[in-house]
Amino acid sequence: MSTTNESFYDYLARKCIEGRSKIWVGNRVKIFYVYRKIRKHIKNARTACEVGFGEGYLLRLLHNSGLKTMGIDISHYLVKELGNRFDRQGLDIELIQGDISEIKLEKNKLDLLFCLDVLEHIPDAEKALKNIKEVLVSGGLFIGTLPFHENLHENMVICPKCKYEFHIFGHHHSFEKIEEIKQLLGPEFELLEIGDVHMFQNVLDIVRYIGSRISTFVFRKKIPSTVYFVAKLKISPSS
Repeated sequence: MSTTNESFYDYLARKCIEGRSKIWVGNRVKIFYVYRKIRKHIKNARTACEVGFGEGYLLRLLHNSGLKTMGIDISHYLVKELGNRFDRQGLDIELIQGDISEIKLEKNKLDLLFCLDVLEHIPDAEKALKNIKEVLVSGGLFIGTLPFHENLHENMVICPKCKYEFHIFGHHHSFEKIEEIKQLLGPEFELLEIGDVHMFQNVLDIVRYIGSRISTFVFRKKIPSTVYFVAKLKISPSS
């Protein structure tokens, strides 16, 4: 049951945790795809953090890989609920409530930081990147996913009561070129790997993907997708 003081982020988190929204469960394929693609880069890491950890699927993968793991999320409800679940399961995963564009963390603390489907939701993504650069050690890896070729305007809706216009998925950013992602990351990061995220669960998914590639080639139409990237921090700003 919703409370009068419940924030928008807490409402969404509670809806997903209670099973009334299947978004997070559906994202497991995407998360595991990215995790498999980047495993070769993280062999020597000891500490890892995920920003915007949802149901905690990636946190569990990182913890089970032997990494000292922590998570940051803007939802008070999610931090408390998932924290209780981890305690009952005997998982030593530290959870912190906060907005990555505002929170102040210990500098030079992390070898890995994950932002999967997060940066596009943050109005001031550059401010978030500043905090990410400070919390990573020199040579630390920033791993994320971003929307590619999304037409933000097409996904805008208007509230019938207050007439407020907003993006249906809460996106503030999309990207058309890899150079735009490099520009967002800034000169402190070296882009090690970038590629499309494929979420193939059955033959039909593969057929759809091939169809979209053909459509792109024949009609020169850009198909919205998700890209993952691995970026290495050359020199920590706080070193």
